[in-house]
Amino acid sequence: MNAVPKPVESARLDARVDPSATPAFAVCITTMNRTATLAACLDNLASGTPRAACIVVSDDSPDPTVRAANAAVVAQHPGVVWLEGPRRGVCANRNNAVRYCLAHAPQCRYVSFVDDDVQIAHDFFSVARARLDALPLERRQRVMLTGGSSSGAAQPECHPVRLSFAGYFMAADEPQCVNIHAAVFPLALFSTDSWDENIFFGVEDAELSLRALKKGYSIELVPALRAVDTMPGTGVIDNASRGARGISVYRQHCEAARLYVGVKRYRVIDPSLVKYVAFITTYFAHLTLYLAKRRALSSLVPIVRMSNVRRAATLPR
Repeated sequence: MNAVPKPVESARLDARVDPSATPAFAVCITTMNRTATLAACLDNLASGTPRAACIVVSDDSPDPTVRAANAAVVAQHPGVVWLEGPRRGVCANRNNAVRYCLAHAPQCRYVSFVDDDVQIAHDFFSVARARLDALPLERRQRVMLTGGSSSGAAQPECHPVRLSFAGYFMAADEPQCVNIHAAVFPLALFSTDSWDENIFFGVEDAELSLRALKKGYSIELVPALRAVDTMPGTGVIDNASRGARGISVYRQHCEAARLYVGVKRYRVIDPSLVKYVAFITTYFAHLTLYLAKRRALSSLVPIVRMSNVRRAATLPR
């Protein structure tokens, strides 16, 4: 059994804490195999005002050489913590980072999750702080803030979003899902809940939002919370490769996640036998047609296996 690695810190966390920074923010960065992109992400965070009180990098890179390079990049940024990731998907990687924040950053009341290819606006936390300060205390403690598009526009289009019955994002009158690239969560939420590690990739932010709303949290749309996805349409899950299955690995994971979240939604989060049966019928009809058009029906069984749908009746803790 491998020994559990100790976190690498470039400086004591408390050396960076601004006593006047109320509320204080933590940032969890997930990375894998992208040292240069990680460096740019950290450089961007260093220029923000106010600076985050705690920044944790969880590194899922399988190659020890890449992990060493990433740890060296982290060491160039005072106060940032490097952790070896669990290498079980992005949700497990985020949980690894946020657990560290809960244990070692009591000064932080809020947390954001940033992929290594995402750069938040320099005023991201000042915008979040101003909005939180304007809310009543009770609401402030149980609100998730979310921004809009990650296109990088100065004033991106920003509309409320919800998850449709079939599991697709669509416009809404009130926000029911966060945009993970531009969101601020109460850190206390993750003392009782976590990212669902049965989801390897895809709509995990919607699934967490559904659970949080059910527990009395709310979502507030703040268009001035801006972020830029510097590698749209690409990533460590290759969106182009198809191999023998006929559709991209990225799309396979998205369809698998949609099945898992739909089953969990109508069996656990908001249980309804009628909705559950209707969702299953709709999902497989849509997926079969989608795969048939692409001559990829052989992907149907692998997608179901990939979905971990048999575990959907268990809430993550």
